[in-house]
Amino acid sequence: MADILIVERRGAVDWVTLNRPERLNAINQPMSEALLAYFEARRRDTEARVIVLAGAGRAFCSGADLKAGGQPDALRDGPNGDWMLRDTLKAMRACPQPIVTLVQGAAAGGGLAFALASDIVVAGASAAFHPAFIKIGLSGSELAVSWRLQRTLGISRAREMLLTGEPMGAEEAWRTGLVSKVVPDEALAAEGERLAQAMLKAAPDALRVSKRTFDATLEGVSFDAALELEERGQIQMIRAGRAAATAS
Repeated sequence: MADILIVERRGAVDWVTLNRPERLNAINQPMSEALLAYFEARRRDTEARVIVLAGAGRAFCSGADLKAGGQPDALRDGPNGDWMLRDTLKAMRACPQPIVTLVQGAAAGGGLAFALASDIVVAGASAAFHPAFIKIGLSGSELAVSWRLQRTLGISRAREMLLTGEPMGAEEAWRTGLVSKVVPDEALAAEGERLAQAMLKAAPDALRVSKRTFDATLEGVSFDAALELEERGQIQMIRAGRAAATAS
């Protein structure tokens, strides 16, 4: 049986691939466990500096594997709360590496949540972003999807998307700022590589400090608090640069 999560380290970049293409990379218990273990292990990983997340086959991730119900590999947390998936999303934000997610085909439900928990989303021309939750008998949003969508799309468009469950195509996702760009599906990997290599030109620790500061300022802090947080990050980088220069 092929690995359900493929992790390939290329220099300082981890390429992480959801690998259930026959099920459109739907999330089952083994995949959920593998993702959580992977992202939690990155918290103190100083070798990997960027993570590229992708899905094998024609879709990024179609969300929870609803057809696995009653089988040993079905997601177990649903009736009691999405604890493992919530922990995975928190681990994605807590790990110091910027995460670039490459989306072709469906990013639905939990798959949409994974994309929105990354730092940069690049869409293939076939990408479609589905909230999906309300169409399967759930409330309009979970896994913090509403938190990101309302900040990105604005209240009216985000709530339309969440309350109808209708998908958003790649071009609208680009126009509204949900993704950074749209490329042909076959160019996704090359664009992921380009972005990763561009980020690796940053000074040591710059990516980690930047990601932490971006998240802190996104939480609704005041302008003065944002200035303070960003200044502390810069002081840390300046001091690290001086120490490096002294050591050399």
